[in-house]
Amino acid sequence: MTWDQFTHLFLDKYIPPSQREELRCQFERLEQGQISVIDYEARFSELSRHALMILPTEAEQVRRFVAGLNSGIQATMAREIKMRTSYQLVVEIARRIEGYRQRGRKQMQRDKRSHFSGEFRGAPAGGRGHFGRGST
Repeated sequence: MTWDQFTHLFLDKYIPPSQREELRCQFERLEQGQISVIDYEARFSELSRHALMILPTEAEQVRRFVAGLNSGIQATMAREIKMRTSYQLVVEIARRIEGYRQRGRKQMQRDKRSHFSGEFRGAPAGGRGHFGRGST
């Protein structure tokens, strides 16, 4: 018996066809959204078991994984699809890109806070007093 035959027999026995169809539909709609790449990959792997016909090759698995990533990460990874990068390496690259972007956003927030957190000290422009009348 082949692995595919075993898988089909196992699924037929323990997971009803209606439930498999629902899981396959969830897989087809899966996108990263607001979750991390790690959580997206875990959900992708869990649901992809129910979509074996949709992902006949590792290249198709990579293409579908990248297609579900957020657009900023997805655009950065176009080369990995063309170069036939392995699924595990694609996941690792997506995690690194997400990490770089998060660190960049945190740094920008720190820079903004330090730029705008200083207090105003000194007289208004022109050296005039508080009400703009100057001293005579």
